[in-house]
Amino acid sequence: MRHLQPLLEDIGLNHHESTVYLQLLQAGEQPASMVSRQTHIPRSTVRGALDKLCERGIVRKLYKRNTQYYRCEDPAALVRHLQSRITDDQLNIKRVTATLPQLKALLRKDSVIPKVKYFEGAKGVIEAFNHSLFADDIEEILFFTSYSFIRNSFILKNDDDFYIPLRIKKGIRMRVLVGKRKDLDPRKKYNDPTELRERRYIPERFTLPGNIHIYGNFVVYFSADATEHMAVLIESAMMADTMRALFEFMWEKCV
Repeated sequence: MRHLQPLLEDIGLNHHESTVYLQLLQAGEQPASMVSRQTHIPRSTVRGALDKLCERGIVRKLYKRNTQYYRCEDPAALVRHLQSRITDDQLNIKRVTATLPQLKALLRKDSVIPKVKYFEGAKGVIEAFNHSLFADDIEEILFFTSYSFIRNSFILKNDDDFYIPLRIKKGIRMRVLVGKRKDLDPRKKYNDPTELRERRYIPERFTLPGNIHIYGNFVVYFSADATEHMAVLIESAMMADTMRALFEFMWEKCV
């Protein structure tokens, strides 16, 4: 009998309900007090379980000599119970589907649960890098970076062929905090004001092994070197505002 209890619990009966059902199925018609003694479950709990089983149509309540008795219906009632649940679920699916527009209208847009998306490989990094050009209402991009990242061949090519021209066309400004090095960036136009870009240097004693974009409600972390090409895009107003505040603090301290 014990091997049947997990099955009953899988189809929706709780532990007490399945225990009471199997006892009643094996022992036959009984009052709740007898079921309680045989299962060692408190009588009030047994009564609650029996009432639920009756609601499901798999146990029947009888009255004899002013006493309530219970007996199991044919076990096929379990199948009918499951079939009725399927019917109810299908009806509820239709009802919820019909109200989805109203439910979505109530959804908080400033949810504190961030949305995270991962990108892998050089193509994935470029896709994440270019995301800032297609997000809504972006006027400025803040960028923590390193020379090793901006010198990466596929990043440079994307910058020259696509990213910079489109960013300028859309009028999106960029402020960059970059790790200072003795060997300057060979790209002469990096500070060209016509590219809507301004750069300041982080003191040389600090290193930036990773690279971060901050814009709108997005924070994007990039890693691109000889061994690793990946990016993580996080959509969270709280995280973006936090990173933006850190950037502004460092911007004031750097030259």
